[in-house]
Amino acid sequence: MKKNTALIYSIALLAPFAFATSSVHAAPITINFDALSLGGVSSYTESGVTFTAPDFSTVLSPNGTFALLEESDPKNFLRADISVGAVSVSVDLGDFDGDSDLLFLDVYDSSNTLLGHTELFIETTFTGMKTLSLSTPGISYAIFGATGGANGSSVYADNFTITAIPEPETYAMLLAGLGLLGFTARRRKQNV
Repeated sequence: MKKNTALIYSIALLAPFAFATSSVHAAPITINFDALSLGGVSSYTESGVTFTAPDFSTVLSPNGTFALLEESDPKNFLRADISVGAVSVSVDLGDFDGDSDLLFLDVYDSSNTLLGHTELFIETTFTGMKTLSLSTPGISYAIFGATGGANGSSVYADNFTITAIPEPETYAMLLAGLGLLGFTARRRKQNV
């Protein structure tokens, strides 16, 4: 009876750790563009994310931090290709007052299927940044910016954050841990 009680206690103590890892996500990665110098940029890659647009620059945002600004006329949108894949994306978008903007964030899979869309309207008098976020499995790239005006609208983009898809090793460790737990339980049962 003592051996059975010890087995039950062992499983009760180890089970939460095993099941806690079943919802593991990689740590969020935030790209804040502080590594860039002010001026024009054709593309920028950091932490497996490549940012592109026809004509964008690194400028100071309304928050006083470095940010990306799309400057072509008519305005184009910024694109972020995520080489590691992601389950969530967020970006800070904003403007100095002067015009109203409809901020947006779209995320797509590798087949160019739209997985999610979010938008936020900011008034003419708004100065600052707003965070737009989307969570869905299978994100390969994001397109973000603002619409409005005859030639589109320029907005500042900063703090691009992704939560990457967990690597296969994470799941292998989970399965190995559960297997070890089962092996221990079976061995103890045989010794009774």
